Amino acid sequence: MLLYQLTQWFEERTSLQQALQNGMTEGSSDLQLRIQEVEQQLHSHAERWKNAIQEASYLQFPYENPLVDDDMVL
Repeated sequence: MLLYQLTQWFEERTSLQQALQNGMTEGSSDLQLRIQEVEQQLHSHAERWKNAIQEASYLQFPYENPLVDDDMVL
C-alpha cells in the first residue's frame, strides 16, 4: 500500500511540475505550494519506509550454516 501511495504522489508531483512548466501562470503559487506538500509527503513516507526496513532487519537472525560456520568437534 505504501508503494502505491508513493507512486501516486510521484505521478501527482510530475503532473504538477509539468503544468507549472507549461506556462500555467494562473495559480502558479498554488501549484508550487501543492508541489511542496506532495514532496513533504513523499519524504516523510519514504523515511518511514526506510526506518521500517531497518527495524525489520534488526529483528532477523543471521543465517547460520553449521556445515560451513562451525568446526565439528566429536
